Amino acid sequence: MKAISVEHVSKKFILSKDRPKNLAEACRSIGKRKPREDFWALNDVSFEVNQGEALGIIGHNGAGKSTVLKLLTRIMQPTSGHIRTRGRVSALIEVGAGFHPDMTGRENVYLNGSILGMTKREIDGKFDEIVAFSELEKFIDTPVKRYSSGMYARLGFSVAAHVQPDILIVDEVLAVGDAAFQQKCLDHMTDLRRSGCTIVFVSHNTSAVTSLCDTGVVIALGEKQFFGPVLDAVDCYTKFVIKKRDVQRRAEDQSLLSAKVCSDGATIESISLRSADGSARTSVRSNDPLVIAVRVKFDEDAKSPVPVIHIRNNDGLLIYDTNSVMQRTDCGDFRAGDTALFEFAIDHLPLKAGTYPISAELAYGDFSMYYDSRRNAVEMLVVDSDTSYGLLELPVSLSSSIVARDREEQVAES
Repeated sequence: MKAISVEHVSKKFILSKDRPKNLAEACRSIGKRKPREDFWALNDVSFEVNQGEALGIIGHNGAGKSTVLKLLTRIMQPTSGHIRTRGRVSALIEVGAGFHPDMTGRENVYLNGSILGMTKREIDGKFDEIVAFSELEKFIDTPVKRYSSGMYARLGFSVAAHVQPDILIVDEVLAVGDAAFQQKCLDHMTDLRRSGCTIVFVSHNTSAVTSLCDTGVVIALGEKQFFGPVLDAVDCYTKFVIKKRDVQRRAEDQSLLSAKVCSDGATIESISLRSADGSARTSVRSNDPLVIAVRVKFDEDAKSPVPVIHIRNNDGLLIYDTNSVMQRTDCGDFRAGDTALFEFAIDHLPLKAGTYPISAELAYGDFSMYYDSRRNAVEMLVVDSDTSYGLLELPVSLSSSIVARDREEQVAES
């Protein structure tokens, strides 16, 4: 049974240009026709979600994700196309939406709950549960204008998630909460799914999307780029991000590489990621095996060249750096015209969820100079295994045993 059906939906906004800068300009512009421009936030977008499924909507800022959610919740109407939803819809799209700043948290629970379609009796019955979930018991009688954005998100999600919705729509708003509360919200949404609730989830946290959702839709520049299995959607989004960054990084990379002396005696043709079975990958799960393959074309003879790889996080922090000398491996000699493949095999990738740019270099055997250097040539998406928090995924196994027992208990058992 279809819970959500979006059919060829487009949404147009009118953008006004040359807005008056002051009152005098505003007065002079009275009666004059102001230049306007049509902006299509969405263009012919279609997808369906079955009852009890979870859909992840992925895309860069300004892609049109929030516009989709506002259309699903009837905040806006599409310019063309049709949207059908089945059952009660509960949404958390903006922090504090539906809250009155001068009212207390308690009063806003009743206000927001009624906006979402709950009766006073329903709110009375769930009030303690809502407040306990938000962990705001001490502040529930404080005006919400004194709340932080994280406290707003806690209370807003708690109300929306306890409406007993048929469809729950959640935007990136959860990003303002701390990691523990985000995980608590994801666990609660998983429980709602098990009870038959349909979830629509927008997030830049691809790990959260893959752990919660069955399917994904990728939106870019207002158009649907992909709709299908969530891991394939994340792969599609990752490739789009890499392509978008390429132009920006090219100029930056050239300026950085110019400081490194390269002989051009060999060219790094590609850096690719492969799974253990040899298939190409753009994403990998924490603790899964991975091969980083560096393909090089030699234009001159080379004696024991040294392949190098660097892995950084999105903040530029160096996570891992190694080369054939550090690995105590002599890669041998090569002749002009040879094409070589250097493979760095990782048995278990110990990284947590995130995107990690990978760079590669090829140095002379004595490190006197480099043949070639490619910075941030490929971006690796790591999907979390959801077994821990932190920076690293360690291969931990847990066991338990009784090492001592109170003597009185032993006598009682005997």
